[in-house]
Amino acid sequence: MVDDLIFDRLDGPPPARFDCGRDDQTVFLRQRAWLDQQALLSTTYLLKDGWSLAAFVTLCMSGVSLHRHERGPAIRYQDIGALKLAQLGVDRSFQHRGIGGDAVAFVIELARTSSKSLGCRYVILDAQPELEPWYSELGFVRNHLQQERRIVDAISHGRTPERLAVSMRYDLQEHAG
Repeated sequence: MVDDLIFDRLDGPPPARFDCGRDDQTVFLRQRAWLDQQALLSTTYLLKDGWSLAAFVTLCMSGVSLHRHERGPAIRYQDIGALKLAQLGVDRSFQHRGIGGDAVAFVIELARTSSKSLGCRYVILDAQPELEPWYSELGFVRNHLQQERRIVDAISHGRTPERLAVSMRYDLQEHAG
């Protein structure tokens, strides 16, 4: 964990030297983040340690569909507003220092603050299968209805569902502190 991280909204093309070891996230940051932000599709925040880019998170508005047993009796609606953590990447030189957890905490706090102005009950994300246990440790749980729909779609298109991203959510109300 780095104590003096600064969270800045992306304000132009990102630095080219970032590499998190995951091509999808690295390429997204380098080629799509700024364009998508200009098109109002998402917003990217850079996590900096001094002048070094340590990590980034990209957020967008979304929603989640939940079974009745997933949302509990107090929520009457199947589709509920959510802030989506669309991308997260930690530069290789900053990995295994708790920065990913700091980034997720930043997103949760931003969602908590935003929920006072608009309907936002959850933070959602699509985790790579190998990252599901890590997100579970942070308080995220699997979205069963979303995942069932994803599996049916994959099978109907001839894809194997084993490598599908895992739809997960963090309940802001449940974790209100």
